[in-house]
Amino acid sequence: MGTCYKCGKEFTLKEEEIKCDSCGEIVNYPCWSCKQWIDISKTKLCKTCGFYYCTNCGVCGDNCQKGFWCSRLKDILGINIGEEKLQKILDLIEEIKIGKERRCCPHGVSISYAKGRIKSCIVRTMGYRIKSPKDQEKFNKRINELRSLPLGKQLTVNQSREAGSYGQEYRDVFNYLICCGEFEKKIIKKGDIEYEVFERCEKGDCQMLDLNKLIIKVCTNPKCKIKEFPLSQTQCCDPNCRYKKGNKKGQFFPLKLKISNKDICQLNRGDFKRDEKTNNRGTNKKED
Repeated sequence: MGTCYKCGKEFTLKEEEIKCDSCGEIVNYPCWSCKQWIDISKTKLCKTCGFYYCTNCGVCGDNCQKGFWCSRLKDILGINIGEEKLQKILDLIEEIKIGKERRCCPHGVSISYAKGRIKSCIVRTMGYRIKSPKDQEKFNKRINELRSLPLGKQLTVNQSREAGSYGQEYRDVFNYLICCGEFEKKIIKKGDIEYEVFERCEKGDCQMLDLNKLIIKVCTNPKCKIKEFPLSQTQCCDPNCRYKKGNKKGQFFPLKLKISNKDICQLNRGDFKRDEKTNNRGTNKKED
């Protein structure tokens, strides 16, 4: 996860990925501290700041909270605490903190939706990763029904979902429509209970929303130098992407569809802020 140094697009890589799907470049970048280039295929992400650990000096982001945690732990536990033990404590704090806190964009969409769930929802409306065409129809129907509601109409997830469907599917759609400027999230308090509602509005797409090329076609050969193919093409055309042995010897590698690792939300991860209302609401929060 981060920003491509060449094309400037925000992306979220899976473990086996090393290229930006927007420009095809390997997304190695120079460390802010030692200035050496980080080989992301040989390192991992810091879950706290979202930057890769440097393969040369070991640091992650320049403003990572782990630096503060480390200094405070040394003050509390003693300066001679072993580095291995200190790292285990930091990892534990990281897991607890990431699990409990929610960071949101200025419109109230959490980073997990903006950088992941919404994209998965949208590609289903395009017929990708569905069990049948009826699933695609249902996803599009939900979106269209919500878009047809009058301005000012307020709904909770439970009020919206059909019998037998999952509320999570509607929460995905609501958050997507917030990005489209067609709904906004509000908190309504009734007695000691706070309700999260979604209100129909018309504000226009968020400037950070990027829905171009969510599904792309790539070669099944990970060493292929062609970054993208037309969706109608079925085989690679790179001379180096031919089977060298077996029954398929001489044939070109087949192509496959994949979800682009480009984020639909181009807001930098560091600009998602801690949602004070959500994180402090505790047991009085009723989301549905």
